[in-house]
Formats: sequence, structure tokens, C-alpha cells
Amino acid sequence: MSAPNYWRELLATPAASALDNLSEHAERLERLACIAECQGERLSTGIAAIGELLDGATGAGHVDDGVAVAICSMLAALAGLSAELATVTRNAHGTLAGIRTTAHRSPATPHLSPVSQD
Repeated sequence: MSAPNYWRELLATPAASALDNLSEHAERLERLACIAECQGERLSTGIAAIGELLDGATGAGHVDDGVAVAICSMLAALAGLSAELATVTRNAHGTLAGIRTTAHRSPATPHLSPVSQD
């Protein structure tokens, strides 16, 4: 059995259209924020683990300098992706806050529950 592909969902999340219900849009944004945060944490943990392994292998003389530089370059690119995931999370939470503000001002819109920002 294969694991769900959260990256595909994260990258394929459609923008809200004018026809979307605010509640449905908020749910989609909450899911997007959660996926981005979880994948960012996994990525950061992996980057740290690879860095530690590289440090140990380089210190023991098992990796030449060219390979170490190439791996560090890849890790830097992954760190950039991690930062982008953090931006997706922040933007989703900001948009959710705007939706909730709009929902509280409009008596015809059902109340949206707050999202935990832990």
C-alpha cells in the first residue's frame, strides 16, 4: 500500500473562485497550511540529518571535498524549499484570518472556528 502523496496535493491546490463557499475555502486553506507545515518539518529534519551524516563522513575522511560541496549545494536548495513551505503556511494562515474577519462581519455567513497556530 502506498502512502498519500501530500506534495502533489500541496502543489495542486487550486485557488479559490468567487463561487466557493467561504467555509469550503477555509477548510481547503487549513489543509494546505497543515500539509505545508508538516512537509516543511519533515524536510527540515531530513536536511539536518543529512548534514550531520555529511559532517561525520567528511570528518572521518570518507567524503572528498568536491562531493561535500555538491551535497551542501543540494542541501541549500532544499533549505530554500523549506523556507517556501513556511511562506505557504504563513500565507494560508493570513488568508484564513481575512476570511474569518469577513465571516464575522457578515451575518449570513456561518461562523468559522479558529485554527490552532501551534
